Amino acid sequence: MKPHEGRKRKWGDRKDGFLVRNQDPMSRLEPYIMPKKMDGWVLFEDELDITETEEFIRKMRMGELPNLSMYEVVYATMVRALVDVPELNRFVKHSKVYSRNVIKGSMTVMKGMTRESDRTIIMPVFECEDTLYDVVRRIKEETDAIDTNVKVEEDENKNALDGLETVFCKLPGFLLSFAVGFFKFLDRYGWMPKKMTDMLPFHSSFFLTNMGSIGLDAVYHHIYEFGTLTIFGAIGRKRVCYELQPDGTTKRLVKLKMQFVVDERAADGLAYAVGFRKIRYYITHPETLLSPPEKIEFDKIDRVKKKKAKKETEGNS
Repeated sequence: MKPHEGRKRKWGDRKDGFLVRNQDPMSRLEPYIMPKKMDGWVLFEDELDITETEEFIRKMRMGELPNLSMYEVVYATMVRALVDVPELNRFVKHSKVYSRNVIKGSMTVMKGMTRESDRTIIMPVFECEDTLYDVVRRIKEETDAIDTNVKVEEDENKNALDGLETVFCKLPGFLLSFAVGFFKFLDRYGWMPKKMTDMLPFHSSFFLTNMGSIGLDAVYHHIYEFGTLTIFGAIGRKRVCYELQPDGTTKRLVKLKMQFVVDERAADGLAYAVGFRKIRYYITHPETLLSPPEKIEFDKIDRVKKKKAKKETEGNS
């Protein structure tokens, strides 16, 4: 099941999302006061105790998920958080807020670990019911298709994004500038072809990068002005530390630092607070991701008519 599955588009909706029609006055005004993503950036940082999560990963590697990584656990956490708090899957375009009709992640995959190595991006799409098993499988399906032995330009099986980038890079500068500007214009008004938004990472629910894989700590990564990306997260190197316990003993802990950049215009602070508490909980309790969510929350985006609301109030009393 996808977000808003079965819902029909109305006037004002986009191909990639449905207009949020029940905003309070402040939320309605914010995108006009802050018309650019850079105006609404909010930075979030957290460091989690993943000692138990590391043990969970070790057990899963000996059984059902032999190649499970911390990155995949965090990725599954992001998917589940967007199901639990669907407001996090909103985006702002042309000063209007939309609720996305798909859960789509993005990640960068290196074709080697040297400075000369090319990189590519995969964009797995998820269902609301997906578990950790499903997330790992969907990521693996896309990464297995990548040939790490050849350059992107020489890869006969390159994905649609790599093919588009290869063509665009052959254009002279003035034509490239015109083409990018034209697509930005289409995107602003929701006229971008669906095939194009499907292949672009700028139109994802979230982008997650693993800085720890290249030996660095987490960073605050910008969210692109082009496209509809609202959340960009980074995880860093795992850190081992020893903390003093109340009984006077020391305990070995493994910590993981995460840093996020989000667009505050898309959802209010309470939604982000609940969402990041969910992320913290699922990372430190990964066993909960082995089962589908107990309840699937759908984003409430329709304006409730006053007469209907009055009747419901009278009925409840």
